[in-house]
Amino acid sequence: MSGTRRPTFGSWILLGVLLTTFAMTAPTGATAQTCDNEDPEIELGLVDLGLSAVGIFYLSDFRPAAEGGAAPLFRFGVGNLGAGARELVLGLQLESESGPLFSAATDPFTVEGGQTLSGSNLDLASSGSMFEMSKLEMSDTADDLESLILQLGFLPAGIYSIRLNLTDPASDEELSACFITFTVNNPRAVDLILPGAPFVADLPAEGSPFPLFQWRSEAARFDFRLCPVLPGDASGEEVMGNEPIHEHLGIDTAFTGTHTWLYPPGAEPLVAGGRYCWQVEAIVPTSSGDITFSSEIFCFEMATTRAASGFDELLDLLSQILPPGTLDELAPRLEGFRSTGEVAVNGEALSPAEMMVLIRTLLSAGWQVGNPEIEE
Repeated sequence: MSGTRRPTFGSWILLGVLLTTFAMTAPTGATAQTCDNEDPEIELGLVDLGLSAVGIFYLSDFRPAAEGGAAPLFRFGVGNLGAGARELVLGLQLESESGPLFSAATDPFTVEGGQTLSGSNLDLASSGSMFEMSKLEMSDTADDLESLILQLGFLPAGIYSIRLNLTDPASDEELSACFITFTVNNPRAVDLILPGAPFVADLPAEGSPFPLFQWRSEAARFDFRLCPVLPGDASGEEVMGNEPIHEHLGIDTAFTGTHTWLYPPGAEPLVAGGRYCWQVEAIVPTSSGDITFSSEIFCFEMATTRAASGFDELLDLLSQILPPGTLDELAPRLEGFRSTGEVAVNGEALSPAEMMVLIRTLLSAGWQVGNPEIEE
């Protein structure tokens, strides 16, 4: 058969991973699914049992003999609506954005008239199951990706399409098919943005009593910890072993990318001159339970003095919530004007500190202000 090769030991391991890549969807959980039943008597269905909840699927998790086993990630049903028995073959195909990767199929099985059989991803890899995928054909274009999967132990990030279909083994005619398109993100990294820097003798100063913490990750759930630097601490790791001054466990977000979290006004105050370190852990569901990926550790020192008006800090916050370059565009139009020191929102006076808390709160919720106007 053109474009295919015989299975090898590595191919069988690869099959185990690819059959379970349904689980490796983006944290947002968006999957596109559709079914098309050409034969009015044969019906194939596909149900998501948690594809959007699992972020990573490891090679070892798929082995049925592994302790704990894999989780049920999807369920399929094969129905015969006719009166007579039908012999069928269940097939599976996987494609990446660059082309087909592999196809697999069961041995022929019989579905009696009026009978519906069901199975899950566990059955596709279970030895002795009627739905065991015992036939594997790799596309020649999949060689590089197969090597990468075997090296990494999990499917690389990307967009994939998976297809289940039923065929008549006698005629090889396709009778029914279901499709799923899914995105693999592999949220394994957490990169801190601000405030602070890795532990050093002279730490960056933080002027706000309510710092805005920012980090980048493709995960969607996090634990946050802030610990004080105590005398004798010589590293960020030592600091993070201290009793936290504040922690927020299970921060859930509805998006991936850059995350922001505002130090809550009701939390223990951060003292002027105090030194603190913080760390974020991404909580990533896998087929065998939650795992965590820790960020590096950032540290900062609370400023002992602040400008009386605080407008420099306020301008810095405004530059973050306004579109890039907006303040630079407005600056020439403000030449010659003198600030009164008064800030008002919808006609209600706010102190600069209150205004800063408001902007930080908006930033933490992902807001951005557009089309600012200057009124004389």
